[in-house]
Amino acid sequence: MRNVYLDWAATSIPDSKILEKVHEISIETFANASSVHNAGLKAKKLLEDSREICAAALGVKSKNIFFTSGGTESNNISIYSVIKKKAKGTVLSTNIEHPSVYEPLKQLEQMGFNIVKIDSEKNGIINPDKIEERLTENTLLVSIIHINNETGAIQPVTEIAKTIDTYAKKINRKIIFHCDGVQAAGKIPFDIESSNIDFYTISSHKISGPKGVGLLYCKEKIEPLYCGGGQESGIRPGTENVAAIYGFSLALQQAIENVEQNLVAAKKKCSLLMENLRGIKECCIIPESRISADVASNTFDSFSPYILNFYIRKMPEGKVQLKSENLRSQSSVRLEIPAEVLVRVMSERGFFISAGSACSSQKKQESQTLKSMKIEKNVAASSVRVSIGPQTTEQELLDFCNALEEESKKLGELL
Repeated sequence: MRNVYLDWAATSIPDSKILEKVHEISIETFANASSVHNAGLKAKKLLEDSREICAAALGVKSKNIFFTSGGTESNNISIYSVIKKKAKGTVLSTNIEHPSVYEPLKQLEQMGFNIVKIDSEKNGIINPDKIEERLTENTLLVSIIHINNETGAIQPVTEIAKTIDTYAKKINRKIIFHCDGVQAAGKIPFDIESSNIDFYTISSHKISGPKGVGLLYCKEKIEPLYCGGGQESGIRPGTENVAAIYGFSLALQQAIENVEQNLVAAKKKCSLLMENLRGIKECCIIPESRISADVASNTFDSFSPYILNFYIRKMPEGKVQLKSENLRSQSSVRLEIPAEVLVRVMSERGFFISAGSACSSQKKQESQTLKSMKIEKNVAASSVRVSIGPQTTEQELLDFCNALEEESKKLGELL
């Protein structure tokens, strides 16, 4: 049986040539980049070359690039460094953030900080006007995800940055803007430096690079979160994984060089996927408005073509007796096929998809993103995510849709 990987938002298929290079460097350039002997200096040069490659790819200065272990650490450093020497204040964010932002904010709330979270519109997109309404003189930090990892909704971060900057000038005090760019970097064209974003996070394994490495773009010097040997200008102390960092720099360079070409191909693939999913009885795209936003215009300006969320509902014939007392009814009802069931049966068919965010799906918690979008709880529990990459083929998507239709009919009869 041929396996088809459709969970690129969780992690991408690694580039074999890059991994081979990482392996080669791990053996040949193994010295500590902080050592002053020749072997250490060689490692140090490769580290700084990697920083230059990343900076050039992103169009920023190399002094603003700090290597980390990935998106989670970069997000945590961004958030906690801002409040490190603060006793109180407000952090403004949303209810559609990745757990690596959502969870730290819960901790800050326990520490006494005022955390204000904004719901998205029904389409999963944050209205900049809501940000403006909730900015106050006590706001220290605003944290907004760039592309939501569950729905693919692209947030208007440049417009939000302008809103924050305008208010900051009004109160004559800096307000830090942090943006989780893990699902955006190398996927859509974006100019970090001109966007007026203070912190931007990127993860290597989302763009076919090695796992365990990422970067944090810092517009200005920040307060170190923790202490150690002073590596990465003290922002992220600890011996650098030079080989992985170099592999990451190659992956980022490659992704950004090919971003336009890959985006055109991804739009075509996603249009094909949506068209065929809509042909499956009771298959519903989340959000429903995405159909007109993407398919009709074929622009994908509001949603990433790399991520698609949907669910399948079973429409029973005749009258159904439900067991639950609070749902007992003698009328026809709609029943959604549980996400875990759909993911499992599709996996058995060789198609790997995800039940929402891979980072939170195993916790079986209600999706904060879909809740923010006012999606019904039973629908949210049935939503699945298909995410594609440059290597995904149109035939694989057609095969997936055919298998999905077959399995959903079987499940409709069994459940």
